Amino acid sequence: MLEYLNGAIKAYQINWNTLVNKRQDPGYFEALLPVAVGWKAADEASYQQQYALLRPLCDRIVETWMNGRWIAQMHLKDSVLAMNIQLIKLMQRRPDSSDAIGLDHIDFYGPEVVRAEQVLASETDLEWSLESNDVVANYDWISIWFDDTEAKLKSGTVIDIVVTELLAMKDNILQQKLD
Repeated sequence: MLEYLNGAIKAYQINWNTLVNKRQDPGYFEALLPVAVGWKAADEASYQQQYALLRPLCDRIVETWMNGRWIAQMHLKDSVLAMNIQLIKLMQRRPDSSDAIGLDHIDFYGPEVVRAEQVLASETDLEWSLESNDVVANYDWISIWFDDTEAKLKSGTVIDIVVTELLAMKDNILQQKLD
């Protein structure tokens, strides 16, 4: 499974580097750190099969049911993928979706993400949008689409989301006990 991930990430990296080299401010894009790969499975059976292959390679896994599908945030314990990535977001394709399977996107982290809208405004040839998650409050990112894939520019990581969700769950449980 890791060789499929690495092959897809290496192909993505070539396209990403081409995109970066055509930018007006390539330094902005070069400073973004690739931190997670989003990998999409066709259905629940495929998701479970890929999960089973990845699980022994991980030391931390958090699995979430969201929007009618499973998503696992997986940290590799002894391996590092291409682009120095250690986090995998294994996602079951949404019900009734015909999205492509395999590498869906790479999450890029950087403190400068807050300037992304300003930087991208001058990049008239890029397709991008500001997006948010309707399940996790105050979680926004910018998506850039290129070469049939996506880059998600974020000021946090998937780990931040997991921590926020778990703390909210804890608070909810404790509040129910106190009521």
